[in-house]
Amino acid sequence: MKRRITDMKKGAVAGLRTGLRNGSRAALLYALPGLLLLLFSCKKQLDIKPSLSLQVPVTTADFQAILDNNNVLTQVWPYAGTDGADDGFITDITWASVSVTNRNAYTWEKEVFNDLPRNDWSLPYTAVFYANLALDGSAKYGDNGDTWRNVRGQAAFYRGYSYYQLAQEFCKPYDPATAATDAGLVLRASADLNIKSVRSTVSATYQQILHDLTFAAANLPIDVAAKTRPGKQAAYAMLARTYLVTGDYEKANTYADSSIRLNGKLMNYNLLTAGSSASFKRFNDEVIFHTVLASAPVLLSPRYLIDTTLYSSYETGDLRKPLFFKKAATRPYYNFNGSYDGTTALFNGPATDEIYLIRAETAARLGNPAAALTDLNLLRKNRYSASSYVPLTSNDARQVLGWVLQERRKELVLRGQRWSDLRRLNKEPAYQKTLVKIINGTRYELPPGDSRYTWPIPASVVAETGIPQN
Repeated sequence: MKRRITDMKKGAVAGLRTGLRNGSRAALLYALPGLLLLLFSCKKQLDIKPSLSLQVPVTTADFQAILDNNNVLTQVWPYAGTDGADDGFITDITWASVSVTNRNAYTWEKEVFNDLPRNDWSLPYTAVFYANLALDGSAKYGDNGDTWRNVRGQAAFYRGYSYYQLAQEFCKPYDPATAATDAGLVLRASADLNIKSVRSTVSATYQQILHDLTFAAANLPIDVAAKTRPGKQAAYAMLARTYLVTGDYEKANTYADSSIRLNGKLMNYNLLTAGSSASFKRFNDEVIFHTVLASAPVLLSPRYLIDTTLYSSYETGDLRKPLFFKKAATRPYYNFNGSYDGTTALFNGPATDEIYLIRAETAARLGNPAAALTDLNLLRKNRYSASSYVPLTSNDARQVLGWVLQERRKELVLRGQRWSDLRRLNKEPAYQKTLVKIINGTRYELPPGDSRYTWPIPASVVAETGIPQN
């Protein structure tokens, strides 16, 4: 087996060298993922030791090709939080038919990511490796021109984006009183995977996320060639997300505002038609940066059924109800039909609707209900039928905050944001919620503040690297 793995590695390295020697970026894209897959699956998920003689990309075109690999950088983001959250439920039959990882994430077990090598830990760290490869290479071969700055900005964005996604699952919820001592992520500063894995702190983790995203915002262009490439607006949007989960509402508001000023388009749902096919187009006007959750059959239609209380919360005239949901074969329930990916795949990238909600929430928390209502009503006007829409009015910041959070709950269904919201809102008694799931007659509960809101690191990673388990 060892000889076979060695031969396969040599073949992948040879393919990579051939691609570079011939100037073929297509060969590079196909060879590098194969090599990484072998390294990650056949040895260790972090402390792997590739050959030091492996040639690396040298031109901006080479590095841009690496950063355009959507199979690694836009389609593989963690899904366990969505599996464990409360947007919907599955039947006993479905639960029995899916993988151990899917089942255990659904009921918040202590053993989750141990049956699949491609998981919520390994996939984002693969993206970190790609980002570091581009950052290392641009430092060695690049200059200060706009093209190289764009490459560096994209790479920094992907690293920060990866760490953000990982932190929502594998770090405790951010608490300023304990962040300096709570266990954080393994932070990789370069593509050298010989460096020993050491866990940082939650404080250091978020500092790195903010550093990467701030660097990205300073170096990325406003206009992008495709929505699968991050631009300046995407960096602002992710800074707003990050500051929101850390409770820095002033900065979250500032970056949400910066993002909206670059492009604040909202779709008017009155102009859309509900049907059996997906209600929204991929790369629609609201999408800032396009990514989707890793494929998880447990979360996809027709298996995943929408929570009945959530479905009932949409008022008469709320166009999200027919656009987001369609009747399921399992009556009387509904499936989700509203992904901004335009398919059953679950979009989780930043979009303008989310950023308006961040600006509205932070305005309310900062004691400015009028500004919050301006954003909230703009969103609702584009979500309700013209005959049903009535603007909300209040001078009570707490009441307005409650309205914003209700709209956030209804707007961001299956966007990969609910788990982070539960984690942060459970710190506030007014918004705490105990999650309940029932499988084969057994009742499972996840109360506010439970340690299971932090997922276990894959056992193989802990065994191979020696890093402490959550």
